[in-house]
Amino acid sequence: MSAEAPATRLFFREAIARALREEMRAQPDLLLLGQDIGAFGGPYREFAGLHAEFGGARVRDTPVAEAGMVALGVGVAAAGMRALVSITYMDFLMLALDPLVNYAAKLRFKTAGQLRAPVVVKTTAGAKGQGVAHSQCIEAWMMGVPGLKVVAPSCAADAYGLLKTALREPGPVLFIDHKRLFPTAGLVPLAEAAIPFGSARILRPGRDVTISCHSWMTIPCLEAAALLAAEGVACEVVDLRSLAPLDLPTITASVARTGALLTVEEGQLTCGVGAEVAFQVREVVPAARVARLGAAAMPVSSNPVLEAAALPDAPRIAAAIRRLLHSQTNRTPA
Repeated sequence: MSAEAPATRLFFREAIARALREEMRAQPDLLLLGQDIGAFGGPYREFAGLHAEFGGARVRDTPVAEAGMVALGVGVAAAGMRALVSITYMDFLMLALDPLVNYAAKLRFKTAGQLRAPVVVKTTAGAKGQGVAHSQCIEAWMMGVPGLKVVAPSCAADAYGLLKTALREPGPVLFIDHKRLFPTAGLVPLAEAAIPFGSARILRPGRDVTISCHSWMTIPCLEAAALLAAEGVACEVVDLRSLAPLDLPTITASVARTGALLTVEEGQLTCGVGAEVAFQVREVVPAARVARLGAAAMPVSSNPVLEAAALPDAPRIAAAIRRLLHSQTNRTPA
């Protein structure tokens, strides 16, 4: 967002509601489906006011049946309308993988482009004291599905802009928000502004190391960069925003300048987002030094002490960067 553009300060949840409201006014065939999204306004109040304006025919409460919810949304979209389906916890997206992966993502391939499924599945990831089955970040699972686009905003402006784009896409989109982001606030442009998929954003410029991150992890990464700045280390923080497609040119250009990359994610390292980013970067910048940081290989506890111990935070990120730069400085010449 341009610093000169007129903007208003919104909570993350308000930015989502604004994008939905604008697109529902512009697209009379857009339906919303989900648990408690009607008069209640959504689990995180991100649907507040929509039921009152558009009514129960377009803002529909559903049973607790994720497979059926997504199948209904995909079917509605394939029949010529458009749908957004809200999955309260990303953990339960697993129940809906068949209609999303085997039908929505493949529909245009199976029909030679005659049919498409313009459906958005909005789901909430991340840990916030809710235990092993309500805290997972499994976005890396979805990045490898041909035909499915995956985005994960980290601020109110990006939530607004990426959701606008998602609701105009001709095919399925997985839109991932995070529990800890809903109470955060930021400037959102007053004018309607969609953000194209496949465009990362440099949150903080730097010369010594690139940090790639997305969603809530941008917050501790920026905190770590501030800690290291006091030590004379300048970190460039890149918010991926779009996971499929990835903005490889922005990431590789940054790593080419800094010579080092740390990937940070709240999900697991094995087959994770960082593994994909790191490998693609090394193919383009083979001399780069690369390290990854993610959640510990264990379920995330609802105990606050154990939960914190399992996840990356600013001190751990800063320590990982120190190790990476130290190994770079002390490499044995070939």
